[in-house]
Formats: sequence, structure tokens, C-alpha cells
Amino acid sequence: MRPFIVMRLMLCAALAALLLSAQNNAPPSVLPARPPRETQYVQDGRVISVDLLRYPINQKARRMLQKALKAMSSGENQAAIGQLKEVLAKYPNSAPYVYSIIGAAYVKTDQFKEAVDAFEKAVLLLPHDAVNRYNLGLALVTAGDYQRGEQEVRRALAMDPKNATIRDFLNVLSLHNARASEIQKNYKTTDSITAR
Repeated sequence: MRPFIVMRLMLCAALAALLLSAQNNAPPSVLPARPPRETQYVQDGRVISVDLLRYPINQKARRMLQKALKAMSSGENQAAIGQLKEVLAKYPNSAPYVYSIIGAAYVKTDQFKEAVDAFEKAVLLLPHDAVNRYNLGLALVTAGDYQRGEQEVRRALAMDPKNATIRDFLNVLSLHNARASEIQKNYKTTDSITAR
């Protein structure tokens, strides 16, 4: 299973937990009554950004997001993208969730530049969310920006150091970047020798 799919599933699970708890008009039981000063808290062994608490969404927006997620899970990614754009137009407060989900839909449809743009907006709105940061790094890599992708994945790992998926992807990416740098260095050396 691709690391992105695993992280997207984690994001969807976290979003689903927030959506379900909000459906009952009660905060999740693990959250304190007042948001903590920390930037993250742990729920069921997962690191969750407290930034999510700053963006409550209403029932209609929640239902529309659920509909888009359902469309994505059934492979109707273009339909999901359209639904997510509609959610964003009607409910601007849902932007952090929309950008996170629409970024995943863009990656699934090979629209990597749009995915990077969406995840950059999600990271701007939820700066302490490791999953969005990881997904931004992954989108950058798929768009061909390996160096910046590695930087974002490193930031994600700093936010969630126990996340094995992020750590494994960073190891592979670091090896790739080191190898690419070595090849480029050898190419320059060879190029300078043949120029003489």
C-alpha cells in the first residue's frame, strides 16, 4: 500500500472522528473543555493537531464533506473535487478540511501542481498537523520537487516522531536525494573532464 494512501486514511479517520463527535453536538471525549496550550494532543495513539479545534464546521458542511469522501472511496475523484469546491464556496470555514481532502483527490487524479497548492493551503491553515505536512511533502515529490518534499516530510516527522510511515518514507526519500546528488556530482566531474 502506498504511504500516501495510508496517511490519507489516517487523515480521513481523524476527520471522521471529529465529524462523528460534532454530529452528537459534543466535543470528543479525549479533548479537554478548553484547548491546551500545546499544538498537538494524542488520541488513540495518533497525534492530532489542536489547530483542528479552531475550525468547527456545521452539519450541512459535514454532510457534504462526507459525501465527497464517499465519492473518493468509490473512485469518483473528479466528482469529489467538484463537491469539495462547492463545499468551500458555501462554507469557507471548512477550508482546512476541504484543502486536505481535495489535495488527496488531486494526487489520485495525477494533478500534482493542484495537489501541492491545496496542501500548501491546508498547511497554512493547520500548521501543526503532521498528516497535512506529510501529504504536502509527498505531493511535492510526485511533482518532482524532491528537495522541498524531503524538507516537508522532515517537518512532519518532527511533529509526529513515532509515525513509522513518515519515518520510512523519509528514509527512502533521503536515500533517493543522496543518490541523485551523487549522480549529479559525478556528471559534473565527467562533464568537466570531457570539456578539456
